[in-house]
Amino acid sequence: MCTTPTWHVSAFTHRGRVRGSNEDTIAIGGQILSGDLPAPLEFHLSSRASVLMVADGLGGHNAGALASRFVIEQLVKLIDCTATAFDCAKAITETNQKLFDLMQQQPDLAGMGSTLVGAVLQQTELVSFHVGDSRLYLQTPLHLIQLSQDDVPEGNIDPQGRRTTHGITQALGGSLGFIAVEPNVTTDPLPAPDETLLLCSDGLTDLVSDDAIRRVLAGTADLSLATRRLAALAFRRGGHDNISVVVARRERA
Repeated sequence: MCTTPTWHVSAFTHRGRVRGSNEDTIAIGGQILSGDLPAPLEFHLSSRASVLMVADGLGGHNAGALASRFVIEQLVKLIDCTATAFDCAKAITETNQKLFDLMQQQPDLAGMGSTLVGAVLQQTELVSFHVGDSRLYLQTPLHLIQLSQDDVPEGNIDPQGRRTTHGITQALGGSLGFIAVEPNVTTDPLPAPDETLLLCSDGLTDLVSDDAIRRVLAGTADLSLATRRLAALAFRRGGHDNISVVVARRERA
């Protein structure tokens, strides 16, 4: 049986102020969230529920919402809290192949694609994975650390951690012909009690600097309020893209 520490999680996703629809999809354990949420949802996770994911359908590509949901639905079936780094990489490459298979079966979906970021919260380790520019951060008592590494052209990130262009070097799908994906998968020590993880789409990080994110996470004890404040910052700065935010804090035993 898989046992893990307990995590308090807050999640929010919304189309933003400009886009006509929300092409992001979130997974909290086995629960899938999409569309526009009126407010953050809260969860308490342990055991086999402790997998978090955010997928961002590619803007300007066909059927972005379908792509992100397809990716999340496949990975919810393939990844649980027993998953190793190898298991996660294998699941992501299989999902990429299935996405291209779907496009071949339905030519009207050609070119659809999605980015991905995820975290498997195990008993003593954190297995994280990403493809594209959705991000994973760790907030310690003193620092905000980006655990993911954006798949973007060199020189595409400014000193505040924000993108200067929207090009990415890889995604799941996202092209007319098959392209293999090379998932970024890492294993780190499990965050300490009261440390916080943030998974988010670029609708947050393109508009909100790392320093502003750090101030919110370090200065807000209530996770739902922290989630609201992060989303509000993106809205106030234009809300040009879909915004998805998942904040998770390990609870004390």
